[in-house]
Amino acid sequence: MLEAAFEGGVTWYDVAPSYGAGRAEEILAPFVAAHRDDLFVCSKAGLVPPKNNGLMRLAYDIGRPLVSVARGLSRRFRSIKATRNRRVALNGDFLEASIASSLRRLRTDHLDVFALHDPDPADLDRDDVIRALERILERGDARHISMAGSLDAVLSAAALPVFTFFQLADDPDGRQLPALNAALDRPAGRIIHSVFGVGGARDRMISRLRAHPELAAEAAAAGYGERPEEIATTLLMRRAFAVNPEGVVLSSMFSAGHLAHNLRLASEPLDPAAPQLAERILSAT
Repeated sequence: MLEAAFEGGVTWYDVAPSYGAGRAEEILAPFVAAHRDDLFVCSKAGLVPPKNNGLMRLAYDIGRPLVSVARGLSRRFRSIKATRNRRVALNGDFLEASIASSLRRLRTDHLDVFALHDPDPADLDRDDVIRALERILERGDARHISMAGSLDAVLSAAALPVFTFFQLADDPDGRQLPALNAALDRPAGRIIHSVFGVGGARDRMISRLRAHPELAAEAAAAGYGERPEEIATTLLMRRAFAVNPEGVVLSSMFSAGHLAHNLRLASEPLDPAAPQLAERILSAT
């Protein structure tokens, strides 16, 4: 799947020590080694896997084949409390140890982006945190520092020059990216994720399309598919590309079908009308 994504033009790969029940970085490592000069690799610090991680790894190994064929099972699996990652209070020593471990697991000498992962905004006022991030940049362990968290954390980080990338959950109601843009006074990279998940955006859109056949017909005429499920998936992805045209949109390669669909959408011209159409559908009553 990684090679198929790369061959399709994907060059940004986003991981964290907590992903894949703690194995994502190790899984990515051989691929990174084969293509390091042609990739952007982002990893993070701040969340750790659940306490019962051995059981979680077994559950992933057994459940993954089932999740790929059972519609909705993945969402229910992630909703179980025992599968949720845990937040760690940040300090300078933890950040230094975290990036060293990530570099070792990824078998690389640097990250393109090192992100603080869903931190408490109050941690950003800590001198030891900022000094550690500055040392990481000075050593070349990371080329950029990113904030990957809530809007409050992102806006707090926007005031600190050490942060040059910002990762936000997508906001189909259109509030978060404009707020970040207004707070920034310097060039910065923007990464958006959770294209389908913020406030249940995809489920909300499907519901609205079913309740308003005229909107479904309008979306179908604009080339977004025929069924509400297809329209919602395609429109939300193309909306994300349109609102962040020079940044990164994190998307799924959970299955071959997901990857092929998203690669196709990424290869198409941007649709500047997608955000307005998505907003009208989501706001329909």
